[in-house]
Amino acid sequence: MAGQCLSALSSMSPEVGFYAFCYELIIEADKRWPRLFLPFFFGSILAYCRPYWQQWQIKQTLEQVDEQAEAIVEQWERQEREEKTEALAEKAEELFPQSTIFPVEDAPIPSVMIITEAPPEASDDVKALGGELRITYKLDES
Repeated sequence: MAGQCLSALSSMSPEVGFYAFCYELIIEADKRWPRLFLPFFFGSILAYCRPYWQQWQIKQTLEQVDEQAEAIVEQWERQEREEKTEALAEKAEELFPQSTIFPVEDAPIPSVMIITEAPPEASDDVKALGGELRITYKLDES
């Protein structure tokens, strides 16, 4: 716990950080050396430092909640892109049954790659290119 206290001290006012660190230090010292704990002296220090420690604890909790919320939003966005990409790939397979469809992974906009082989009656120039290649993020009936 004292390690967390040190990491958060830089973003807090010196007074809050100092008293929160003192609170953590006394709690840790009491756990390690309970015989050295003088109830009146350390109890009064803990009582004085506790509001500052609570303020620090609230800030730490809110920062953790913010990080978790950001992670959840990123996960939702990734899932939404994957779902849209899958739906786009299914629609492409309906519109281009003779083509090979590849979803474009990790694209910022859900996209698919449509590869159509050159027909046998195509010219040698078209056959040399290997056919038609499309990368699209939307499909129309046209």
